Formats: sequence, structure tokens, C-alpha cells
Amino acid sequence: MDGAPRSPTCYFVDEAGDGTVFNAKGKVIIGTQGCSRFFMLGLLQVEDPDRIGQELEDLRKEILADPNLAHIPSLQPDRRKTAIAFHAKDDHPLVRERVFHLIEKHQSQLKFFAVIRCKTALLQYIYERQRQSEDYRYRDNELTTSCAGSSALACILKRPIASSLPSVAIPIAPRL
Repeated sequence: MDGAPRSPTCYFVDEAGDGTVFNAKGKVIIGTQGCSRFFMLGLLQVEDPDRIGQELEDLRKEILADPNLAHIPSLQPDRRKTAIAFHAKDDHPLVRERVFHLIEKHQSQLKFFAVIRCKTALLQYIYERQRQSEDYRYRDNELTTSCAGSSALACILKRPIASSLPSVAIPIAPRL
């Protein structure tokens, strides 16, 4: 160790899907309109978030000033989309491409992990819990608030498959 102070590592967490399994009447709705078949929780570990953050902000300014992109609705400040913050679902493909190119330049400073839960397998877990205890009632937030007695985030950080709920943990490797 050279004794130089290390900047803290930052973690960014996001989810896709939700924990909904049943409708208000208790009917299973997995895979129907508006109810995903999977729940995903992703974690991005970033070694130098200030530098990458500044480069993203510079890129946003560059994109907003580009007259060739001025026609894109999400770039209008009143839309409160890309003009405020990048978000892949809202960004125009040309914008996404530039953001992904910037991220790719920093891939050695980034590590991504994801836990993916199949809600059909989760249903079997719910039924088993109900057989074990009449008092057990599944809660939609159970996927993010419990993971073998700890938070779902702790599951990703410590042991990605540390839960009794059915899941698969995937460390995402950079492209070679």
C-alpha cells in the first residue's frame, strides 16, 4: 500500500419490474398485462464517481448544444427528461449511443452485479411458506426488504445467492 488516501467506492442500485404476484382479489397475475415475469435488482460499483459524473454532465451540455439534436423532444427542458438527467428508457437512440460510448471508456472502473428473481419460482416459495404458517402473507416489497434476514442490497454485496427466495446472481463482465 502506498499510503495515498483512497476515494470511497460508490454503489448505485436500480430495479426492473416489481414484486407484484397477485391482484387485489388474490389471483396470480404473473406475466399478464402490467405484471412482469421477473424482478431484477442491479448494483453498479463505481470507483471514481466524481470524474464519471463530471464527464456525463459535460456530455449532457454538449448534446443540449448540438443543433443536429435540437429536434429531439426529450432534450427540451420543459419535458424534464434528458435535459435534466440521462435515462435509457427516455433517451433518443443517438443520445443513448453517446452515453454508452462514454461509459464504455470507463469500464475498467465499473463493476455491475444483478440478482434476477423469476416470479413463477417465487410463487412456489410463497405457497410453501403459506403451508408452513397460516399467518404468512406475501408482501410486494418482500423482494427488496428481505433476503435471508438482510436487505436485498446486502445480498448483492455479500453473497448474491444468499436468499431462500429463488434467484440467480449474475456478475456482468465487460466486453472483451
